[in-house]
Amino acid sequence: MPSTQLLSLTVRGLGVISDVTLDFQDGFTVITGETGAGKTLLVDALSLCLGGEARSPRRGDELDVSAVFLDANGRERSLQRSVSSAQRLRAVIDGVATSSEALRVSGEEILVIHGQHDSLRLKSKTEILKMVDDFGSVDTVALHNLRTESGELQRRRDSLGGDVRERERQLDFARFESAEIEAAAITSPSELDQLLDELVTLTQLRDQVSNVQRVLNEADGDGSLEAFVGVVSNLSQTGRVGDSRRRLIELIGAIREELRDLGDEIDRDRLDDAHFHQIEARVEILRNLARKHGGTLQGVLDAYQRARELIDTMENAEGSAREIEERIVAVEAELQREASRVLNLRLAAADRLEAAVSAQLPRVALPNAKVSFVVGGDDGSDMELVFAPNPGSPGGPIQTIASGGELSRVLLALSLVTSSDGLVTVFDEIDAGIGGNVAESIGECLADLAKNRQVIAVTHLASVAARADHHFVVEKYVAGGDTRTVIRAVAGSERVGEIARMLAGDSAATESRALAERLLRR
Repeated sequence: MPSTQLLSLTVRGLGVISDVTLDFQDGFTVITGETGAGKTLLVDALSLCLGGEARSPRRGDELDVSAVFLDANGRERSLQRSVSSAQRLRAVIDGVATSSEALRVSGEEILVIHGQHDSLRLKSKTEILKMVDDFGSVDTVALHNLRTESGELQRRRDSLGGDVRERERQLDFARFESAEIEAAAITSPSELDQLLDELVTLTQLRDQVSNVQRVLNEADGDGSLEAFVGVVSNLSQTGRVGDSRRRLIELIGAIREELRDLGDEIDRDRLDDAHFHQIEARVEILRNLARKHGGTLQGVLDAYQRARELIDTMENAEGSAREIEERIVAVEAELQREASRVLNLRLAAADRLEAAVSAQLPRVALPNAKVSFVVGGDDGSDMELVFAPNPGSPGGPIQTIASGGELSRVLLALSLVTSSDGLVTVFDEIDAGIGGNVAESIGECLADLAKNRQVIAVTHLASVAARADHHFVVEKYVAGGDTRTVIRAVAGSERVGEIARMLAGDSAATESRALAERLLRR
């Protein structure tokens, strides 16, 4: 695979860096300088170009970082990130405004950063799996396609009511619900309200009839009205008493006639107990249905419509459902075979990668450590890297067992045996806490890695810096009460002086310069 290359990096307003542009070349480049001078800020700038978390700019400045790369196809790509003094963020790819997520996705195809505290590549199961698949050229396209097809078939099956048993259950329930509502023979959405109104009217009418009947019974039943007529009949028929007698007899006759008319006007059919109970039973049926479907008869009618549509759909789709079920069975069997094939490929790739990395561990100052890949899942996608730093020590997930320096050095070992990805690789102080022969070995590993890709390393060790093809020095100074940083490329005598400073803290000492020259010649 063709390698990518960082061509230039421009940084403005980041920490102690005011304004600097660095031009990079292929091969192995080191960045050195006193502690606190701002070396790691250059790594931070690259991280920002990859969509990393934005920092606040220098007071009164705008933070702006941009990196120009040559991608694997030989095209120039520009990634830019800026933060205004008002904290407004801006991300740009090839001159077009975009998002930090788009920067991250684009950057992952170009550059990878390994730092002591952010070696996320070894902390992510997904990244570990990707490393194994890339190393073993494991082709998972067929597996992915089968899973996609299986998911689509299941969605289609679900749209038709699920599997056979689930579909039959839904169909039986829809038929029952439909028949229950049909049996009710609802005349209109307002039928229940109308029946309730009629019940109220009939109840009131029955009360009125009861009162009328009581009056009739009291008037005729105990003979009081006849007794009153007898008393009135005995009154004198002459004079004023006679007039009163005649009017009273006429009034009693009128009362009797009115009571008979009132009784005749009562609708006996409507007040029939059987009719009354029939309405009550109908109301109960409709109420029970309404309770099941939202409390209204309109809800009942809507449920009936849905049930009928579901019945029609399922009955008409029965043939399609059977075809889908048969295809699902076939795809699942094929998927199982393909998963087993991929699992075997991943197991073999993991074994080969484990052996290759283990062979590199002594070179990266981990002579007694052991790494192993634990492969799980039906297709081997549950991948974990187990690390044991010393013989007799229990191993565990590398993200919980390894220190920051160990993580970086394991990544270097991995990079040495997986260098075919061609990404620009940045190491931030991978050599922290080591020295002597171990440091020389780390420098040799970085130089070897740079034969297949561009490597950039921030280092404190002269034996590592001396292995580089290109060298930048970061220097900090104070002017006018403000701290600034300059970054310059060094070569020849200047580079000898920087290596001597790294060796003995004195770039002018004869002995340290002589040793620096020997390191550079070697």
